[in-house]
Amino acid sequence: MSEKVSKAIIYKDLEDVFGPCGCGMSLATLPVLLPRDWVVLERPAEAECDEFGKGDDFRRISGFTCNNVFEHEMEGAEYLANFSCCSECAKMAVEKGYAMWAQKSYPMALR
Repeated sequence: MSEKVSKAIIYKDLEDVFGPCGCGMSLATLPVLLPRDWVVLERPAEAECDEFGKGDDFRRISGFTCNNVFEHEMEGAEYLANFSCCSECAKMAVEKGYAMWAQKSYPMALR
């Protein structure tokens, strides 16, 4: 598995709608793509301990058309969309090395 595929991708765009972050301290305002392997195989221990990407994402529970966990392919890697986190958890995830900042905007197809 490549280094890039094993990391979550965090977008600096703000969420359209949001709920609490998995940390329980702030609102999950930043959209995140999680590597498919995090769900199918195993999440990195650091992400599991930090509750990263485990919040009650408002988009998934509110009944909007975006309430499903979308599969999204990008540059040959598979991700799961409709996850989010707060800015503090985003910074911590990048510092700990299990996530990276996106270079582009959040894909409009997933909004």
